[in-house]
Amino acid sequence: MTEEVDQQLEGEDDEAGADPVYLPTRRVAVVGEGINDIDAFKAASVSFALQDGSSYARNNASMVLQTNDFDSCMRAVMWGRNIYMNVQRFLQFQITANFSVLIVVIVSYITMTQSALNPVQLIYINLIMDIFGALALAATRPQTDLAQFAAGQGNIMTPYMYRQIFGVTIYMIAIMMVVMYCGKSIFDLDYKVSTQITDGDDPLAKAKMQHFTLIWNTFIFLQVFNLVNCRDVGPDKLHGCGGIQRNFLTWFIILIIVVVQATACKTFIGRILFEAAIVETRHFMITVVCGASCMLASTLFKLIPNRWIEGRMPSLDESKAIGGNSKLMSAYENQANAKAFNRKKTDIGDDQTPVDQDSQVSYEADDDFRAVR
Repeated sequence: MTEEVDQQLEGEDDEAGADPVYLPTRRVAVVGEGINDIDAFKAASVSFALQDGSSYARNNASMVLQTNDFDSCMRAVMWGRNIYMNVQRFLQFQITANFSVLIVVIVSYITMTQSALNPVQLIYINLIMDIFGALALAATRPQTDLAQFAAGQGNIMTPYMYRQIFGVTIYMIAIMMVVMYCGKSIFDLDYKVSTQITDGDDPLAKAKMQHFTLIWNTFIFLQVFNLVNCRDVGPDKLHGCGGIQRNFLTWFIILIIVVVQATACKTFIGRILFEAAIVETRHFMITVVCGASCMLASTLFKLIPNRWIEGRMPSLDESKAIGGNSKLMSAYENQANAKAFNRKKTDIGDDQTPVDQDSQVSYEADDDFRAVR
């Protein structure tokens, strides 16, 4: 839809003004209420019928407004574009979190004899990525700058999103590596690599559990602050805090995560639910600061000039499935389309047509049944 009202047309001029030929580079919207607007509805990219319009106009319109106010049309477009942007926000958050947790788990398992994130903690991280993150980002309300947002043009994954995904993922992994391998010095903990946290009352095992708890807490707060970063997926804004004060659900979800982390790291409940140890307040705040630094890193990545990004980031053909032409998928398709079994055929005579072996067995069984009768 055009970002502003170009002109007001009447009568037969509606169809000419709505024809995309007259505006080849723009999408055209038409608002009408009568039968004489039907041709313009068909020629336009999208059409809106007013509430008091004729039934024929409402049936042929793309959308029927609940009021007779033209501002309702603009609000409908704004909310529609906001839904599209919310999908982009969630994709950026989800991909970044998945890449980060994958690298952290693999590296920690190889170098520290066991994963720094236990299964319960991974389930909780997945809960944040899939449910809490989706709710918080879907609750983002539209802002006035959406009028300049071109929704549905090109891929849903933009070069600016790839810039943030790659940059923030690398930064998160770097922070996690520092906490994992320098954490013993930062938090003044002493244990051996071969120590297992399941060793019970062993002081070394307790120290290692505290370290793993701080690693987990750092990763959680990295995701919390990255959640705020992902509220903006455009090329211009330097942070995602714009309008956050109007999103109660986003604040509520962030508060829930913070309360859960404080409870898990400062009370005995953390040992029961997450197999976490009680840590010092100073150590807890260090992990929070490490997580908050993600916002600064995201801002620095957005300072990269857009001309360096455009045309240099990877691009996927979103109309096709990833790996659809690979040998693995070809083998899967051949196997899926293959028959489960082929019936064997036998020749009864030289001049007779072949008969299925299963059918011949069925005929013999029928003859035996008739003989018994």
